[in-house]
Amino acid sequence: MDISIDRLRQLLCDGGKIVSYKGLNESFGHLSARIPGQQKFLITTRGALAFVQPSEIEEVDFEGRKLTKNSSQGAPNEVFLHADVYKARPEVMAIARTQSFWCEVFGIRMEPVKPVHVFGAMLLGETALFDEPTLGDVAHIGKQMVERLGDKNAILLRGNGNVVLGRSVEEAVVKAVFLDDTARLQYRAQALGERGVRYFTSYEVETHGTAHLRPDRIQRAWDNYLRLANHWLRIAPAPSVAEKRKKPASRRPRVKGRKR
Repeated sequence: MDISIDRLRQLLCDGGKIVSYKGLNESFGHLSARIPGQQKFLITTRGALAFVQPSEIEEVDFEGRKLTKNSSQGAPNEVFLHADVYKARPEVMAIARTQSFWCEVFGIRMEPVKPVHVFGAMLLGETALFDEPTLGDVAHIGKQMVERLGDKNAILLRGNGNVVLGRSVEEAVVKAVFLDDTARLQYRAQALGERGVRYFTSYEVETHGTAHLRPDRIQRAWDNYLRLANHWLRIAPAPSVAEKRKKPASRRPRVKGRKR
């Protein structure tokens, strides 16, 4: 299905709101989308994902060259993590680079996150592992990561978050959310004893995963998360300590009959 560049820009901004709302990045992380029919992709800026605007979305080619500077921050430095995936995996149309806390736990252990519930089955298997915390801002790191990724849909980077692939921006973001859920569930189930953990079988992964990858189900989750994220962003921030100090002290109400 053809999709306009303007639409892709808006989806990346909306996806940034969702991953921020879900706590999957701490001022870092980025989302990208392949430009159909071109050797280029769109990517969010180095700024906070929750506040990226469509006009700020940057363009990068498959050699990792930053082609635009639409924002004051410019494109992030980890362009090779995206470029090399797009070159190696033509079916991938979008990538979510997040810092899921629960995935980080397993990345530190170099232990894959495995499907333990129906939404986690959406990844169609366990995560790949990359035993390298170096940022993907140099070409050889991107190539090595892609080699470790193989045909899997997500990879944990030791001490440095994770990368999730999708056939659309919506799918990449929803998968990133469910990967975080899966890692949290796996951690808590293992805390009760590894022996009792029932991981999904390959048959269960295929049947449940394929069912939940239907575009209408991806869209259902996306729409829900986006509405919640937009509501969250409208909430006024709590006043800072300095602002609180500026406020005049409220006078205590005078109680009738009380002697001064």
